[in-house]
Amino acid sequence: MKSGWKGGVTSSAEETINLGKSLSKFIEAGDIITLEGDLAAGKTTFVKGILDGFNFDRQVTSPTFTLINEYEAQLRVIHMDCYRENDLQRWINLGIQDYFFSDDVKIIEWPEIISALIPKDHISITLKSVSEFERKIYIK
Repeated sequence: MKSGWKGGVTSSAEETINLGKSLSKFIEAGDIITLEGDLAAGKTTFVKGILDGFNFDRQVTSPTFTLINEYEAQLRVIHMDCYRENDLQRWINLGIQDYFFSDDVKIIEWPEIISALIPKDHISITLKSVSEFERKIYIK
């Protein structure tokens, strides 16, 4: 990832999307981005913004039940959600390591569940709920 993105504070879903869109300008092919935050912290909403920045004009949904969503955009994005699956062998069987070493952009929600598998060279972003609507989003 190119340096320069500072993160920020948002007070609506629209602002969270816009902050994600601003991050997209710094993302490069092959980047691995982890998103940490509590339930309803805005992780998938933030991903919508990143994809918006990559000119993706279709629906973006949480991969909580599918585990992995793939999006063909300006850069191909692999969006993973580890919340429901904590079996590392299942992730290996799904081919997660092939994804890690591809030129696709990988975005992982709930990365702490598979931290043993994630390459050390990744970008860690935290989304912290400050109030009901306000979120602080920053590179860890």
